[in-house]
Amino acid sequence: MIHQNIQTFPSTAELATAFANWLVEITAGKDSFSIALSGGRTPIYIFDFLVEHYQDKIDWQKIKFYWGDERCVPPQHEESNYRSALEHLLAPLNIPAENIFRMHGEANPEQEAQRYAQVLKDTLPDVQGIPQIDLVLLGMGADGHTASLFPNRLDLLSSEEICLTAVHPESGQIRVSFSMQLINHASTVAFLVTGADKAEKVSSILQGDENAKLFPAAYVKPTSEQLYWFLDQAAHTKP
Repeated sequence: MIHQNIQTFPSTAELATAFANWLVEITAGKDSFSIALSGGRTPIYIFDFLVEHYQDKIDWQKIKFYWGDERCVPPQHEESNYRSALEHLLAPLNIPAENIFRMHGEANPEQEAQRYAQVLKDTLPDVQGIPQIDLVLLGMGADGHTASLFPNRLDLLSSEEICLTAVHPESGQIRVSFSMQLINHASTVAFLVTGADKAEKVSSILQGDENAKLFPAAYVKPTSEQLYWFLDQAAHTKP
């Protein structure tokens, strides 16, 4: 069973501080570093926190930014993961355009999944035939989904594609997403999870109980064995 580095914090601010300090550590001394961002409310909080407190503590110019998933909407759309990151992180930090590799949510989803897979192949190290990202950041939904891999399509978790398309089970919105194979191929994976609505699924996954196999987040098991959970107290209430 993979070792999971689990940290729980009394508040989102303390979670953000610990994550930021950890990010300083793992990027230090690297000439280049790649991060796949996630969407959702927790990353936005952390983006703002990094801009306010860590602008001068990390060499942001050496970091390449990717996205683990994207909603199929134009980049200026309010639901765009790219827009959130641009407004709350990339623009305030003056990240150069050549370091930003966004998913084209406005494009044909199937074609975009193939295009983005090629972007990853062209810009990341090839390790055993699969592009390898240094750090994949993940959130988790109250239903146990992660990236855009949802519980109603567990069959997608075994996909051998690098990127794939998925449909949100309630809204019907199409997404482009990293495959589980690509996520698990990363050098390091970190979950950032806050909120009491996640507690039941977090508990199930971390305990590895029978229900956990119903939740895509439970299948995140990087081959590097570098898996980190940054949780607030609400998300990790002891059962």
